[in-house]
Amino acid sequence: MSKQFAEVQQEDFMKFGGERPSYLEIEGALMKLGGHGVNGNNFKNEMVKLAGWTGGALTTYAQRAAVAQAAFNRIREVLPKVSTPEELRALLKSLK
Repeated sequence: MSKQFAEVQQEDFMKFGGERPSYLEIEGALMKLGGHGVNGNNFKNEMVKLAGWTGGALTTYAQRAAVAQAAFNRIREVLPKVSTPEELRALLKSLK
């Protein structure tokens, strides 16, 4: 993926309306890379957790905005460098 994403800010998780926050663009790119549908969603969830997200299925990003910000910014840095799900998985694992 060669697209660059804007840096994610904590406030992005609490915005309604206006410009689309970059974390939503990152989620969309993850789902596309992972295969859309259920597979894409599962891949997105796996990558966000690999990047440091600690919330469960019922935890919103806004509830842990600092953790979500850090996770999405880790993904933001490496996502443009990969072209396959395996490459992204390996890069995120190497950041731990």
